[in-house]
Amino acid sequence: MIHTYNEYHLGDQLVHLHYLRKVCENHPHLEFTHHCNPKHHEQLRPLIEEMPIEIEDLYVPPGAINAWIGHANFFYEHPDRANWVKFMLAWFERLSFVLEVPSPIACRDELLFDYPALKGLATPSYDYLVINSPPNSGQLPDYQPEFFHSLVREYLNNGKSVITTHPTGMTECTLDMGFSVTDIGSLSRSVDHIIGVATGPMWTTFNTYNLATVKTRTFYCAHQTVNLTDNTTTLHKI
Repeated sequence: MIHTYNEYHLGDQLVHLHYLRKVCENHPHLEFTHHCNPKHHEQLRPLIEEMPIEIEDLYVPPGAINAWIGHANFFYEHPDRANWVKFMLAWFERLSFVLEVPSPIACRDELLFDYPALKGLATPSYDYLVINSPPNSGQLPDYQPEFFHSLVREYLNNGKSVITTHPTGMTECTLDMGFSVTDIGSLSRSVDHIIGVATGPMWTTFNTYNLATVKTRTFYCAHQTVNLTDNTTTLHKI
């Protein structure tokens, strides 16, 4: 059993478990336990279904591998840290070196989520999915709820259908509907445009099941360009 741990936010855990899934697909004899904050566990369970991966509370067993990108200043000293794709490919190469396996993620397309639960939710279609959840990792220091409220109001006034991830009082909201991040990723298969903050609910919308349906993606992220698909535009301030 190989133990990894990360004490930070949901997005960090999602991306790490995607990586571990790929490692296990290539090396089915390996088994993992990932340690993280218990508040993330329910959101993460769909990623580990039918995989030799367990999730446990946040403690550090002897020999556990630190799965945080900032460990030993790796992120802060890396020349490609402003480019999310290039950086994550380098990070997974480093993590694979520690695990003594070839990196299972060698190109941009392999960073896209593809776990089966993302195909599970049937929802109405929407013109816009607005990911307006407050960021918790400094992704957008000038985040202002009213900025996204104004966008939603504009779309609705133009006759567009909109669903958000945080309440605005103007339209349906995935938080009020009890959606998980997996549900949001599944919902993204039936929306035309995705716009919002580079935060937890955003990551699962980058999946292999909506590549032919999402027309545009616009994300606000102050310090990185998130160029996971050709139709993604990253804006660094609102």
